[in-house]
Amino acid sequence: MVTGVARTAHRDRQPPTMNRRAVLAGAAALTALWAGGPAFAAGPPALGIQLYTLREFLARDFAGTLAAIRKIGYTQVETAGLLNENPGAFRAALDTAGLTAPSGHIFPNAAQPFLYKMAAKQMPVDQAWGQIDAMFDLNNIEDMLKDMFEQSKAMGYQYLVLASMDPKLLESMAGIKTVCDAFNRAGDLCRQQGLKFAWHPHLKDWGMVEGKRAAEHILDATDPSRVFVELDFFWAKMVNVDIPAFLRRYSGRVQLGHIKDLAAGVVVPAEGFKDFPEIKDEYFEDVGHGQFDYRSWIPLARKTGMRYFFVERDYSPDALQSAARSYRALHKIMAG
Repeated sequence: MVTGVARTAHRDRQPPTMNRRAVLAGAAALTALWAGGPAFAAGPPALGIQLYTLREFLARDFAGTLAAIRKIGYTQVETAGLLNENPGAFRAALDTAGLTAPSGHIFPNAAQPFLYKMAAKQMPVDQAWGQIDAMFDLNNIEDMLKDMFEQSKAMGYQYLVLASMDPKLLESMAGIKTVCDAFNRAGDLCRQQGLKFAWHPHLKDWGMVEGKRAAEHILDATDPSRVFVELDFFWAKMVNVDIPAFLRRYSGRVQLGHIKDLAAGVVVPAEGFKDFPEIKDEYFEDVGHGQFDYRSWIPLARKTGMRYFFVERDYSPDALQSAARSYRALHKIMAG
């Protein structure tokens, strides 16, 4: 998921609006295709998808899109807001589709209308995220978690994932201390509720501060039994993180993953990308159709404790087709 200042890079470059008839026709066509395909063997871990990938489809046809996700083969989802559904109705729709939600991204209740308006093309992306980001105050993380604890009672989450914060906090040791204090408090509160707290680094989280990446400072200064990581392989590679070394160093803490790919021909600078506007929509690719070495990363991630794998593509010309292509490729990788 692209958060914070990332959205400024994508103003006026959203995928074309699709009407309800087109969405339903596309879903029906794909459903027919999948129905005639081979049954996938049991064995590999269940695969999930981050629903931000399909936000526009969900805003137009919520139940139909969930059904299409299950037809592809996914059995799990990770939420990024509830898209104007109340938690009980959302959970009922998941149950009907045969899906579960082991993880949800943290959004206060006040952010929910803006997430829906963005997905429904009722509000410009930058404007919506500007409103949402203003609600993320780590000094008051307890208030955000209260909303999520209530949501979790209906949704059945196991993890609550924070994926947005003021990027300036990641530029100094004083700011990083604020982050660590908030994360430790969040970890304690989540544990009291029978949940796990995790954090999703994006781009600035990997910046260098006093000779070490901000993400490493944070993990080294927080409780390893209460603060976990959702590793987004794409954003980590945009700053040339050594994925195998990171997984080994923080074995047991990287329990969730966002699986996406980098388009062929895109060259990451040796020093990494410095800011989100440098990363264009077309840099994203379906899993297994880009540059990333998931055939070696996935087995290592599983060995070092990654429990949940959520396909995500932040921007796609056809998100439902992307979801299907990524599922097939990732399923083969994990079955192999």
